[in-house]
Amino acid sequence: MEKKKLARLLEISENNDGYVSMDDLKLHSIERTYLSLAVEDGVFLRVGKGLYLRKGYEKDPYYLLHHTYKRALIALKSAAILWGLLPETGDPLMIYLPTGYMTKGIVGAKCRHVGIKEYGLGQALVVTEKDNLVPCFDLERTLLDVIRHPELYSKQELKLALQNGFNKNPDQEKLEAYASAFHAEDALRLAEALYR
Repeated sequence: MEKKKLARLLEISENNDGYVSMDDLKLHSIERTYLSLAVEDGVFLRVGKGLYLRKGYEKDPYYLLHHTYKRALIALKSAAILWGLLPETGDPLMIYLPTGYMTKGIVGAKCRHVGIKEYGLGQALVVTEKDNLVPCFDLERTLLDVIRHPELYSKQELKLALQNGFNKNPDQEKLEAYASAFHAEDALRLAEALYR
């Protein structure tokens, strides 16, 4: 393999936490053949459609999901984990998808199809443990979702998530606006009285 091309692939992967995508190849004018040769040589491993991971790097399940399903939003318990409200559990990722988006074939994720308000309110980009940006909900929306969906958590997880969430000093105006949009003002006041 041409050493310059391999060096360029390694440089791209170094800047992307070990990942190289087909889009990266196009952007840097590198032919697919060079990546195929690097896979044959064991330098890279195919981890998803059009996505390769350099040997020695760990997979990031949040990033893999985002790369494959661009409209998937990390939600509910998975969002609470990303924001540090809960420790990692190893459970399947929980995601929201807009109504009508096909979910057949999403392995390792629990999907909920939701309307435009549920899907769109409070979207943000969050940095994963492996330093990748993925679409999720902001802290205030994540905290409100913990309050709105207590059935998803054990008693200990619920208490921990709410305590950690309020300790992160969420924007009170945003929190109240989201609570109003979802008609959860009473639930928010109760949670604040108990855990703030």
